[in-house]
Amino acid sequence: MKTFFEAFVYFVESGLPEKLAKELAESVTGIKAPTGKIEIPKTKSPDEFKIPEAADDVLEVSDDVSPGYAQGDTKYNADVLATALAEKRGFIKEGQDATDMDVKKYSELYSEAYSFLTNLNRLNKPVKRTPNVKKLATKKERGSLNFITSKISNPLKSNFVLQGLDGTTESLYSTFRREGEAIKKGMIEQMDQARKNNMAISKKDLDNIIYNLKIYKQVNDKVNQLGNDLIDAGKEPEKIYQNFTSNFLNRRRSGNEALEKALDEMYVKNQKIEKSVDELVKKSQDALKEIENIQSGKAKISNEIRVKNLYQGKGYGPDEAMYRSLTRQFLRDEIEAGTISVRPAIYNAMKEGNHPFIDPIKVFRYHYGDDAFDIIGKYMDENAFSSSGIRYPNRFEFRKRGIVPKNKNAPGNTYEHYSLPGELDQQIADIDKVIKSIEEGDNVFFKGPEGIKTQNSKRANLVKIKNEITPKSEIDLTQYTHEDLNKLAEEGNILQKELAELDETGSSKIPYQEFQEKSARLDEIAKILEEAQTKPDDFFADSSAEIIPFNLKKSDDDPTKFAKGGIVEVLI
Repeated sequence: MKTFFEAFVYFVESGLPEKLAKELAESVTGIKAPTGKIEIPKTKSPDEFKIPEAADDVLEVSDDVSPGYAQGDTKYNADVLATALAEKRGFIKEGQDATDMDVKKYSELYSEAYSFLTNLNRLNKPVKRTPNVKKLATKKERGSLNFITSKISNPLKSNFVLQGLDGTTESLYSTFRREGEAIKKGMIEQMDQARKNNMAISKKDLDNIIYNLKIYKQVNDKVNQLGNDLIDAGKEPEKIYQNFTSNFLNRRRSGNEALEKALDEMYVKNQKIEKSVDELVKKSQDALKEIENIQSGKAKISNEIRVKNLYQGKGYGPDEAMYRSLTRQFLRDEIEAGTISVRPAIYNAMKEGNHPFIDPIKVFRYHYGDDAFDIIGKYMDENAFSSSGIRYPNRFEFRKRGIVPKNKNAPGNTYEHYSLPGELDQQIADIDKVIKSIEEGDNVFFKGPEGIKTQNSKRANLVKIKNEITPKSEIDLTQYTHEDLNKLAEEGNILQKELAELDETGSSKIPYQEFQEKSARLDEIAKILEEAQTKPDDFFADSSAEIIPFNLKKSDDDPTKFAKGGIVEVLI
């Protein structure tokens, strides 16, 4: 139970809701959670149990009779120990008590026992419980925790998963069950890894965890529904699934021998399908592409990556067509109501629809925030299987759900102002390729100096817009390398531990002035490294080195946040 409690405390301190923390602690430890609400005590036993100096027989007898001690009653416990000592030392026989021996001698034994128990309690006095200082994970460590550091795709909506189905209930049940089990196994393993390494979980990580668990619940609910359908049809879901997994290695082969070999090796290594086929195929294909790029001497950015750079945010992906339809109609209504202000061209595009260049997703993302797509996504999930399907309700339904403007006015005079800096970077890169093709005479649409002039004009305009929309930073990062940033991260970890150290009275071990100086330095480091995380790796001189992620924003339960008269107030 101690292991369960430690896991529960870790998840609660990481920001997970109590119910979810309880379920995860139960899953990663394999220990059944106690019923009812779990209270985290304000105190805990010292990390090391100490025994005061005493005669050997006192230690031996106390160990034997300690199950009979009454909690918090030192006088009663001293009488129990003194009586047992009297019997041990031959002053009384078994079955006799203190009344059967010399009063003075018993008084001496009682004083010896009372002194021992008093010192025992003093040395092992409970100390104030403080949140455990979490370790910042390295870039490499975070790369192996995809269920924590990123949002997974929904197998129920994945084109890759769906295109492999034959339409039967058996196929749906087996495929979705495999995907669900892979998600569950990956979540449990990675959360346990984070717990064992005492890894700090950021707000973004927490959002990812809750989102991924939501996806798992959706998949699991669908699997249970399909399983019941099979039972109603007189079939055995478990037998169907076992046949499905055992037949994986005997599946129909493609012509790509390297890919098939990679899939087989992964399967054999894991003894069963532990990850989705989607993941296996992707990893294998990525490996093959890397080999091909090395052999050809070219490392070209794929069109898939290019499109991802051009269209960023939660609105793009498998559901972008539905997002585009719903947001366009909502934007039209909001513009007409005067809730947001846009250029006439933007309004006309929202009113008419199907504009070749103006995308409602980008317009909506700017005015209402990227997280608003989560609200629309929830609405889509709730209505996905309804008889009427997913239809635009009205602007008031979306407003009621919490979709309100973050930016009332337009970001600029052009549609390009609705783009993100990274999206404009890809557009600029595309123009650079066009200019290069003109210079090399390989462009069929633009020729000569006039064509180059036109493209340079477009490029200059995009650079201007990017500079206008890019948030300005007061921190000069040009003076830092990856090595410098890693040293700062290490310094921050040391400072955080020092600031959180308390003495027996709950006071900081660091003098007040020094505490303030170190706390200010910690804030400075956090700001520098937080800004560094927004830059691409090649921004820094030693781009080949790994940069350690750093997130030391002070939360309300951070013991280093408070300092009064040299005493740190610890929130339990």
